Amino acid sequence: MLATGMDRTQQSDVFGVFLTIRSRLAGLIFSRVRDYSVTADLVQDTFLRLWERKSALRDVSDLAGYFLITGRNLASDHERRSRLAPVIADIAQLEHIADPHPSAEQFVAGRQELARLQQVIDAMPARARQVFVLSRIDGLTYVEIGRQLGISPKTVFSHMVVALERLQAGMQAG
Repeated sequence: MLATGMDRTQQSDVFGVFLTIRSRLAGLIFSRVRDYSVTADLVQDTFLRLWERKSALRDVSDLAGYFLITGRNLASDHERRSRLAPVIADIAQLEHIADPHPSAEQFVAGRQELARLQQVIDAMPARARQVFVLSRIDGLTYVEIGRQLGISPKTVFSHMVVALERLQAGMQAG
């Protein structure tokens, strides 16, 4: 594969050799990657890799073969990365899986937040607290709460606004 001295005319012929073997190179790459878009990218990458190093190609006697080997190697690298990509993506997803068992620190913080929430709810006006519990804990609608308490849904809404404002202020203060 090595020969003595490639003169400047031969060196400038890198583009000509590429044009001559481009179809063969694309076929070789496609036989490995089976994707036209990836093939086009890898053919271009092969040309750019050799073009950027054309001064180092002086001693290459079979420039067409060098293009084909470089293209084959780039296709192999792509295959290798493609096989690893799903594994790496799956590993990256693991950090988003919640641990069903909180740490001791998380447990204590959760208990403290729950105690703070209970204090804020207990400090609400009686009717606002009642509406809040019926809505958020028992899951009743404003109409159902209104029927149960003998007030209009609009009044239920007003009490809920008071409850939520107190809840927000109380949790931010703590």
